[in-house]
Amino acid sequence: MGSNGLDMAFNVKIDLKNIYRISFKDVQQRLSAFDTILIDGGKLRLGIRISLNAHPLMPDVYNLSFGPINKDGTIEDKARITHRNVAKVFSTVLFEGLSFLRKKPDKLLGIDGSNTVRTYLYYRCIQSNYYYLNNIFSIRGVNYYIRMLRETEDGNCDLDTDDIITRAKDIIDNEVMQHEKLHNYFIFSLKSA
Repeated sequence: MGSNGLDMAFNVKIDLKNIYRISFKDVQQRLSAFDTILIDGGKLRLGIRISLNAHPLMPDVYNLSFGPINKDGTIEDKARITHRNVAKVFSTVLFEGLSFLRKKPDKLLGIDGSNTVRTYLYYRCIQSNYYYLNNIFSIRGVNYYIRMLRETEDGNCDLDTDDIITRAKDIIDNEVMQHEKLHNYFIFSLKSA
């Protein structure tokens, strides 16, 4: 995501009917690919990969990653890319996630923010599309690693016991979260009918 990625998160309008054409999908529906258009007009092949194994701390949660496909077939999910249409990229990724969940409704998909900037970008994108997404998905946020130490007002450091246990929390419309408590993993499941 380029430097204007955060500004764009406030303006990203998810639309699962306005997506890039999927040019490749494996038979297990664990890897798919599409071409995104960059700001400079160039094209870049992006992959969407759903892990074969559940998350080690969360049963039935399968990680979804997306980004450029490396020569060894892995996804470079930390790449900084300047997309011409960020909304179309995110819509394509979520559409593929929805396709997976429709075929495996007992499973959940997790998306890792990988760093603070991306975490905030994903959270703001979810918030700015809350009503649209909430009609399709149940979305929860998790802090899935221990934030070991927090500095207290007196300058000492204490163990943050709130983050020791992995707990998923429903994402709520217009919820304001303190930076240090922001979810770093987002779990999507199909909305119950």
